[in-house]
Amino acid sequence: MKIFPRLMRLLPIGLLGCCLPVAGAKPVPSVNPFHEELTLVFADEFDGTRLNPAVWESQSYDKGLSRDTARGPDNLEVRDGELRLHVRKEERPSGQRRSKWTAGYVYTRSTVENNVLIEVRFKPGQAPGVNNAFWMASIDGKRDGVGDRYEIDIVETRQDARASGAVGRGHIAWHDWKTSAYAKNAKGAGDHVAQGIQVEHPFDRYQTWAIWYGEHEMIYFLEGREVWRGQTHERYHDQYRTGVGKLSQWYPNLEKESYGRFGQDDWSYFGGYTGDRMNIVFSNLPWPETWSPLTDAAHGTYMAVDYVRVYRPARLLATEPTHALLAAEAAKIEPGRETKVALPAAVPLVTRGEFPGYFSFKATLAAGADLAATFGAAGARVFGVGGRVEAGLRAGFAREVRTATAFPASRRQTPWLTDGREMIWIGRYTPPLAAGGRATVSLCVFEPGQVPEREPFFHANIDAQGNTSLNNGWHLNAKEISIAGAVQWVTFANRGTAPLTVRQLKIGPSYRSVRP
Repeated sequence: MKIFPRLMRLLPIGLLGCCLPVAGAKPVPSVNPFHEELTLVFADEFDGTRLNPAVWESQSYDKGLSRDTARGPDNLEVRDGELRLHVRKEERPSGQRRSKWTAGYVYTRSTVENNVLIEVRFKPGQAPGVNNAFWMASIDGKRDGVGDRYEIDIVETRQDARASGAVGRGHIAWHDWKTSAYAKNAKGAGDHVAQGIQVEHPFDRYQTWAIWYGEHEMIYFLEGREVWRGQTHERYHDQYRTGVGKLSQWYPNLEKESYGRFGQDDWSYFGGYTGDRMNIVFSNLPWPETWSPLTDAAHGTYMAVDYVRVYRPARLLATEPTHALLAAEAAKIEPGRETKVALPAAVPLVTRGEFPGYFSFKATLAAGADLAATFGAAGARVFGVGGRVEAGLRAGFAREVRTATAFPASRRQTPWLTDGREMIWIGRYTPPLAAGGRATVSLCVFEPGQVPEREPFFHANIDAQGNTSLNNGWHLNAKEISIAGAVQWVTFANRGTAPLTVRQLKIGPSYRSVRP
């Protein structure tokens, strides 16, 4: 039974960047970790008689067996306002083998951006030996044949047959599966980097599980109570997605083998997949353990999902900039000259340490022009971006990094800027995780009409030279200890030998607020 009047219908997950109207009573999330105004951006209450095929996709039975189980659409049912994933003891062909069991596996076709609260209310199947899971994975990675490289287990739970009464053991964790190729544990055996805990909970009732899926941290909740959070490395604070919180049995010298350069404040896993945009997954799987044996009693049971909802802080959905300047006409800047733009009021680069700030402008550079845009407060530079047609882009704080040398930008074959062509520059300021930490400025340039609707994926794994992983969607990233505060002015200078123009400067709280 729903816990609020069932007047809401499906909100398309493909529009996670939009604030969509919801008819009738709006649900209230079970927890609000930052006491922000949260906006519901996706929900499925599982009304009706079937899953929406535009939103959900089922694994097919011929995908292969997992623990002698085939999973596919016949084991899924929408009934009485819930999604049911049925477990059956039955044979079904799968390749050259036949299953002993069948179960369900279904995931969202579109992916979830980070900085969201994801919440589900479900009841596990009432039998031991079956793993009931609400989790996240990159399905695109599987389709590419690379495999499941990163996994966030919001909860995987089985019934503890040793306990008196219906007691579940919920596994909540993240797994970095790609490290299996080269990581070893304390015994010298192949292993992978992971972190997590087990949570005891009632197994015979519906419960609400949630996760704050942030850029800096993952916080797990049960019935509105925090039960665990993925901790960052005590020294390497940016190691959240790829190597946070090594398992306690790992030898310190194996950290180098597992995650590249060691003994420095920052590092970069070149070309590494770090779990960017993730699909929401529901699955159940017959999976016996000595404490949770699988018997025929599992046949006919099902995992029942009451709803799934995704909330995003309202500020990250803003569509209007805080300031829009140079809107009337372009500022033409001759060689050796500059234009300083004072903001009507100081604009906080960030209002909470968890969330970034954004800016954009349009610039046209002739060959020989050299644009230097400086964002500052009082008499101090906070950060800057710039570029030349001949040399590409640069960005940074006290020092700058360049596309000509930073990986993977240095591998691009086409020029970043075109002589006489207006380009749209979009930037992002990412605050440090803690006082004294490193801030990041990220930059993209786009041709008119080519600006993506969805923000490029950001990952904080950036070294001092601007190198980062391939899946960081921003063209150039610089990270350094920096002051955080307010931008009071922006100066556009021309350090080159040919003219340039700048127009439509925007500063705002979200990517969409500065997107043309």
